[in-house]
Amino acid sequence: MTRKNISALILAAGLGTRMKSSRAKVLHEVLFKPMLLHVLNTIRSLDLAHTYVIVGHQREKVAELVSPYKATCVTQDEQLGTGHAVLCAEDALGGAVGTVLILSGDVPLVRAGSLRAMLAAHAEIMPALTLMTTTLDDPANYGRIVRDKKGRLLEIVEEKDAEEAQKAIHEVNAGIYCADTSFLFKALRKVGTDNKQGEVYLTDIVRIGIAMGLQVETFSGAGGAELLGINSRSELAAANRHLQQRKNNELMAGGVSLVDPETIFIQQEVKIGADTVIHANVQVSGNSTIGSGCTIGPDVVLHRCTVGDNVTIGPFSNLAGCTVRDNEVIAPHSSLVHG
Repeated sequence: MTRKNISALILAAGLGTRMKSSRAKVLHEVLFKPMLLHVLNTIRSLDLAHTYVIVGHQREKVAELVSPYKATCVTQDEQLGTGHAVLCAEDALGGAVGTVLILSGDVPLVRAGSLRAMLAAHAEIMPALTLMTTTLDDPANYGRIVRDKKGRLLEIVEEKDAEEAQKAIHEVNAGIYCADTSFLFKALRKVGTDNKQGEVYLTDIVRIGIAMGLQVETFSGAGGAELLGINSRSELAAANRHLQQRKNNELMAGGVSLVDPETIFIQQEVKIGADTVIHANVQVSGNSTIGSGCTIGPDVVLHRCTVGDNVTIGPFSNLAGCTVRDNEVIAPHSSLVHG
């Protein structure tokens, strides 16, 4: 299997009722940018044949966000479940032969390495379907992976449809799939709506594939935090913390000193040179760059700034669209906004 016959399908049509918001869920920001962009950037790094995005709520805004990524938007007019969302892409895929990587636009922490490993595991065996699973201490709100006494996969049961014994299962569905395209749509046409949600569940293709006598595999290479799906404001905050911790750890490993990492928020694309010291309550965003040997004082906000080497920026300064030359000193409480 080559990447030329692998497509990605991102589910991004939902409003997200638990967010208590009029804004489509995937437009909510995690670490300075909409969560969908994190997923799109990860998919782009895989260099797959094509990317499809299922849009629904606020489709125009989501499509505008997606436009720089050369992805095809497919509209789901009514939100009738995850399985129905994938079915909406059947015509767009045009009977393509190969593999479809399916994931949601609300999993901004998933790493490209985990997806590559899953695709490689799928390619080695080439089953009809591979689904990603993980084990959580608290599996609430996730579909449970049901196996027989010999550990063989049987089905996924959504929590709202699960019996008490099934709710005690800690192995859960991560919502990421590698599916043979022809199997995928055959199986989805067999899925009904006999569940408490009255929806077409994508998860039912596991049970259907097994019933058809086809090979269905699981992949469990990613950790629980990486697979955090965002369905509430508290989960949004948790994702923000995880991504910021990941970025901060990368910076510190590269020689940057963060005085109080838990209070420092730096966009993923920001580059900072070695021996720079960042004090507490600092925010750096908008593709800013900071050179080596700088001191960024407490409570500083930098947005779209280019900062040279050996620069000192005093506390409580707010700079946007600025270029600061090597060895410059910016006085405390400075406010400089350009462009």
